[in-house]
Amino acid sequence: MTPVGVQFLVNAGPGSAAGERAERIARMVDGDAIVTYRKGTRRADAVAMAREVARNAPEVVYAMDLAVAPVAAWALDGGRRRLIVDTGDAPLAFLELVGASATRRVMARALESVGYGRSDLVIVRGRYHAEQLHAAGHHHVSVVADGVDLDLLQPKEVTDLRTQLGLDRRMTVGVQGNFTWYPKLGGGLGWDLVQAIGRHDLDIDAVFIGEGPGLAQLRLMAERLGVGDRVHMMGRVAYSQLATYLSLCDVTLLTQTDDPSSWARTTGKLPTYLATGRYVVATRVGTAVDLLEPEHLLDYRGHWDTTYPDRLARKLGELAHDRDRTIARGLALRSLAESFDYDRIARSCASEIARVCERSAGSPARLTLGAGL
Repeated sequence: MTPVGVQFLVNAGPGSAAGERAERIARMVDGDAIVTYRKGTRRADAVAMAREVARNAPEVVYAMDLAVAPVAAWALDGGRRRLIVDTGDAPLAFLELVGASATRRVMARALESVGYGRSDLVIVRGRYHAEQLHAAGHHHVSVVADGVDLDLLQPKEVTDLRTQLGLDRRMTVGVQGNFTWYPKLGGGLGWDLVQAIGRHDLDIDAVFIGEGPGLAQLRLMAERLGVGDRVHMMGRVAYSQLATYLSLCDVTLLTQTDDPSSWARTTGKLPTYLATGRYVVATRVGTAVDLLEPEHLLDYRGHWDTTYPDRLARKLGELAHDRDRTIARGLALRSLAESFDYDRIARSCASEIARVCERSAGSPARLTLGAGL
C-alpha cells in the first residue's frame, strides 16, 4: 500500500465536531490523507487505530483531541511517526475542576506528558491555552481557532417553527452542546439558565439543543423551580439543521467557569452562535474576552459560582425589556464569525502540517497543500 502523508485519528465518530474539523483539514492536503474514527471502547479503538497507522505508514499522525485512543495508537505503533496533537481542552485541569478520581487524574497527567512532551506540534484553539503550555515549558505550540461553515450556518426565518413550539412573541434563550452533569458541583451545562429563570420567575423560555445525561437533571430542576413549561429540549440536531434551531434563540449563552481549564478551552459554541447571528451572553473567561464587547460579558467568580444565575437573570431581564434591539444586536455579531471561516481554519492547519514535514531531518516533505488553497 502506498504510504499516505497524514492520518487523522479522531476521538469521536463521523458527523462529530472533531470529525468535521479533521475532514476539512484532510481536504486541504490534496487527498494525501486518511481520516479514522473511533467506533467502540478506548482500548479496542487504540489497538485498531494502531493497526491502521502501521498499515498506512503515514508521515504524520494527527491526533484530533488529546485523548487516550489516538495518542495510545501512535505509541502502540512505536512512536515512529511525526505526531501532531490538535486539542481544545486541558484534560488534567478539567478533571481537577469536576473532582474526578485520582486514577483518572493520573491517566490524564500521563496523557499530557506524552501528548505535549513527545509530539512534534501541539495545535490549540486559543491564545490562553498556548500561554499555559508555554509557561509549562512547551514551545512547539501553534494557535488555530475552531472553525465554522459560514455558508451553512446563517440566520434563518423560523416563524412557523416558533409557532409550532408555542414560542410566538416569547423571549428565548438557548444553549447548544453536550449536556453533562457533575454531581460534586451540583450542575452542568444549562443549569445557570434554569436557575436564573426559576429563581427570578423570568418570563423567558429556555431552548436546549443537544443531548446528554444532564438534560434529565435540568428537567427535574426546572420542575422543582416551577418553570418546567418554560424549558424546551430539542434533542440532537444534525449539523445541517443546527442554524434553524439556533435561530429560535434570541440570546445564546456561553458560560465558562473562571479556572485554568476554562481559560484554555475555546469552545466551538462561540463561532457557531456568532455565525447564526445570535446575541451572546458570555462569562468573562477565555476567547470571549478578546472577541466580545463588555455589554456581552458577565463576571464569574471561581470554579463554581452559585451566585452567577442571579447576575445572569438581571442581564436577561434587561435584554427582554428591549427584545427588538437584542435581536438586532445579535445579527450584527455575525461579522465576527468571519475569522472562524472553516476554509481559513483548515488552510492554517494544513500549513502547520506541511511545516512539520519540512522540519524533518534528511528528507523532503511529501505533503503538499491542496487545490483549495
